[in-house]
Amino acid sequence: MDKIGCLRAFVNVVEAESFSEAARRLGVSKAQISKQVGQLEAELRVRLLHRTTRRVSATSDGQAYFEQCRPLLGELDALDAAVRSSDAKPRGELRVTAPITFAELYLMPVVSDFSRRYPEVSLILKLTDHFVDLVEGRIDVAIRIGSLSESSLVARKLGSMSMWVCAAPDYLAAHGEPTQVGELAHHACVLDSNYPGGTRWTLGQGENAVSTEVSPHIVVNSARAARTLLLAGHGIGYLPSFAVTDDLAQGRLKHLLPTYVPEPVGIFALYLHRKHLSAKVRLFVDMAIEYCKDLSVVSS
Repeated sequence: MDKIGCLRAFVNVVEAESFSEAARRLGVSKAQISKQVGQLEAELRVRLLHRTTRRVSATSDGQAYFEQCRPLLGELDALDAAVRSSDAKPRGELRVTAPITFAELYLMPVVSDFSRRYPEVSLILKLTDHFVDLVEGRIDVAIRIGSLSESSLVARKLGSMSMWVCAAPDYLAAHGEPTQVGELAHHACVLDSNYPGGTRWTLGQGENAVSTEVSPHIVVNSARAARTLLLAGHGIGYLPSFAVTDDLAQGRLKHLLPTYVPEPVGIFALYLHRKHLSAKVRLFVDMAIEYCKDLSVVSS
């Protein structure tokens, strides 16, 4: 009995909820997958899967076994990759998730350079402003902004950002520039709905923090799209510093209420804690750190 092969067959069946899809993933026949799972159940003397004509699902014992098997197979794959990387170029899939605007502005140059240097690595990017579970999503590297709570992940810092209130000079010339946080309530605002506070904008730090309710004229779930609307004079926005740094430097936007800037937060590359880190993950993260080494909150 090929124990590792049986474990791989079982894990893929649970993930795909299908013997046929598991066989396709592993490049073998459905009959072989069924045989391997049967051998595993016979050895353990436990039923691991519920089988019906429509779908396959794990039993309670099978689910518990699956949750232990998957990281073990991941460790084995990482160990194999680490050994191969000592005398071979990195290859295989590299799955990366990142916030949309940050990825568009800062991660795409990393992806482009990495792809040119390591053409045998297939990059799969999942750009979303929602957190993706690294295990469930089979993610190798996740870019996260803000405080970190998952102690099981390794975090390497890429830079930092803060939230800045800004608007185009044309808008300010027509409607005036707010000098107090409360005045924002009387202005047209463009809201990036990814901001966790919604229409309540909190500016400043600690005891000096001030909140106000704003009335969004336009709501969009993209910092980059909100920036475009600000440049067109549609109102005042509260956006991540990395999305507007160049516009502020060139005078296309103006930083408002600069004495009320929130505490900067970190931008991190995260990956699963493994004893044997694959070369492709290490190289990608190292390259991201190099490309983002000047990314930090600076005076505007």
